[in-house]
Amino acid sequence: MNTQPYNRSAGSKEVEHKQQKRFVKGWSVLVACLIAILATSSPAFPQQTTKLGDSQNGKAVYEKLGCTQCHGAQGEGVSGAGSNAGVPRIASTRLSFTDFLQQVRKPKGQMPPFSTEKVSDTDLTDVYTYLQSLKPASEQPVSTASASKGERLYRDYGCYECHGFQGQGSSSTGGARLGPPRIPFSAFVSYIRQPTGEMPPYTAKVVSDEDATEIYNFLRSIPPPPPLKSIPLLNQ
Repeated sequence: MNTQPYNRSAGSKEVEHKQQKRFVKGWSVLVACLIAILATSSPAFPQQTTKLGDSQNGKAVYEKLGCTQCHGAQGEGVSGAGSNAGVPRIASTRLSFTDFLQQVRKPKGQMPPFSTEKVSDTDLTDVYTYLQSLKPASEQPVSTASASKGERLYRDYGCYECHGFQGQGSSSTGGARLGPPRIPFSAFVSYIRQPTGEMPPYTAKVVSDEDATEIYNFLRSIPPPPPLKSIPLLNQ
């Protein structure tokens, strides 16, 4: 019997060293995979999913649905307070696509709901992509001179006959309240060019963009109506 201690050959040591390296490498790959799985599934590693669609088709759908008539051609909306809360800005919306879809399907306030029969999820994905590509336009400033000229144009074009001298609207003529406007300028122009109901269209040949700007500034200069609670006769 050989009682001498066993001495591994140089070849055996080399094989064992390679096996150890493969073992360490295998564990490194396994740990990297586990980290990737946790990053996509654990709340500690939130992932934001971005919906990408056809921006050009989204613009067409946005206009076809009539979104421009309230939110503006650039989704800029219009600010307001109290009863004149205005229209929210939706350009470069911060909503996730899921929340955006929920707002469109089941909106709050005066916005009508848009069912899947009216617009598909695919088209809304394109609209969302279009809105994300927009930068909100700044509202046009109001000046006293411009408001004064706009009042004259408002009367010359006969707007007062249906909407009243102060844009207050009229139940007898069916004219909607215009002053102060709750829609952005681009939506205002879009509406007078292609109105709904009995209002006749005012093309650019009839009312230029410059004149429309003056009229819009006049309507914006009109103070909002007082709250109902401040009128004693209505609170008796």
